[in-house]
Amino acid sequence: MSVTAKVGTADLRKAQRKAAPIASAAKAAVTMAAMRDTNQFVPYRPGSGALRGTAELESKPEKGELVYGNGDVVYARPQYYGCPNKTWPGTVMRWFEHAKPIYMSSWLDEGERAAKEASGK
Repeated sequence: MSVTAKVGTADLRKAQRKAAPIASAAKAAVTMAAMRDTNQFVPYRPGSGALRGTAELESKPEKGELVYGNGDVVYARPQYYGCPNKTWPGTVMRWFEHAKPIYMSSWLDEGERAAKEASGK
């Protein structure tokens, strides 16, 4: 036996307006935490450090986008996917995938804290 209830139209705009800033805060917190913890694995050229620096300039934390490389740092893709020219100990190719299993739980914790703060709880 089942019971079916028909729900009329519901205006969800107010809930959506509340949810958007909370989601944005959580995305930004997770993205910033990922940038912070991943940076140590990004190949580093002494004297320049340009590849690491692009994450701060090019990323869009509120959209959940962590970006390395730009028009001035065109070697990001080869460094990430397989033509390494690493000059700094501890750096790796596919740095995000390397950091993810190590730090993901703390990134999510930071996102949850940011969401709670944004919701006023």
